Amino acid sequence: MSKETETRKKGAVGVFGGFVLAAIALPVGIALRDWRDVGTPTPTENVLNERTLVASTQPVAIPEADYFREVSALLKREYVDPVTDDQKLASGAVRGMIASLSDPNSIYMDKDAFRTALDQREGKFQGIGASFALVERGAANPLAPKTADGQPAESAEESLLTRVRVPRLMVVGLTPEGAAAKAGVRVGDLVYEIDQHWVANTDLLIRFQRAQKEFDAKKITLAQLNLIRKEVREKTERALMPLKAIDKLAQGKTGTIRVVWERDGMKRETTLAKALTTQVPNGTLTGKSAVLRFSAGAKDTLSSTLASGATTLDLRNGGDGDYKTMLECLPLVVPTGSYGGIETDRPEKPTPLTVKSGTKSPRSLTLLTDESTRGAGLIFAQVLQKSGIGRISGKQASDVFVRTTVALPDGSGYTLVTGRYREKPTAKMVASNASVTEVTK
Repeated sequence: MSKETETRKKGAVGVFGGFVLAAIALPVGIALRDWRDVGTPTPTENVLNERTLVASTQPVAIPEADYFREVSALLKREYVDPVTDDQKLASGAVRGMIASLSDPNSIYMDKDAFRTALDQREGKFQGIGASFALVERGAANPLAPKTADGQPAESAEESLLTRVRVPRLMVVGLTPEGAAAKAGVRVGDLVYEIDQHWVANTDLLIRFQRAQKEFDAKKITLAQLNLIRKEVREKTERALMPLKAIDKLAQGKTGTIRVVWERDGMKRETTLAKALTTQVPNGTLTGKSAVLRFSAGAKDTLSSTLASGATTLDLRNGGDGDYKTMLECLPLVVPTGSYGGIETDRPEKPTPLTVKSGTKSPRSLTLLTDESTRGAGLIFAQVLQKSGIGRISGKQASDVFVRTTVALPDGSGYTLVTGRYREKPTAKMVASNASVTEVTK
């Protein structure tokens, strides 16, 4: 490729790529629906020329339903190389939309990462036998721009400078036979380094910012400041962003990987062999205790578990779980009634979580939890505790989000936080058929 062509290509990416990824949340959904459901044709060049998406000196109003399609047509007409894959454009747009939320609980995953996440829900783990989550933990960057565009950072350095906080990568699940568990890794451990590649986080940047202030105040020497500057430069040059780190840890069935873990401020190095390990998604009855994870078949498993006389449900290492599956299980263990609600930060009233046709003979249960009990599993535990029939034994994470998993046509997918559970929602609840989350047997 000539230098001129390469320059044109970079320019096109800068202008059009950022434009597409930054501003098309609703239009993409509409366009995808139209293309796949009713076969709406792509706008013609004449339509685009009439509306003048570029080189216009006047504001142009573009109907939302046409927005994504028109930008796509513009890319196909103006980009230096042929653009023939509509699905690739659509998936790239979705990736940009999810990234623009700047929410560590709402994540876009490519084909491999999405398949890995679905497999883990069914108890099949590659890599080191662990699952991970991004957590807002550690120092915040006070110098970050107040209006971030939310786009995926091009580099670790850019991410550190432009984000208030780069999420830390935390272990939230372990398979008993996996390499991580056998090496003493625990739920709650943070990933600090992988194969000598630092996993980016904001803490190092904050150390440098503080050192700069101390140098300006003549509290440290230039040599001391330069030591921290050197560390920042060396680490950012060989840094991994957290989502890439997950891929390295959770994918693959062969080979070894060197990981430095952080726990309570202390660091520990391990060398782990990758392999395929499995755990039973549901069931695993031992005496009066049974493992319950909210994946396919959980309702039938819970029914047979209760029939066996089990009094303890182990909700650990279940990942996010599926919220709808959890709702199907509730009538088996709690009486008819209302158990808090699902709220959002949007200007709307919370949705009551109401169980209809619940059990008439509830049984007292002990619920085993720790920081790996998240999403649907944690909501289930808190609902049972509110009902008075469940006693939580163990730590509780703060993750009481309702997370929806969405598969895209090309095999990629994403998770999206759609609400959070509250025992006592902050606003008055509405008991209408349209707004109540009703759960029946």
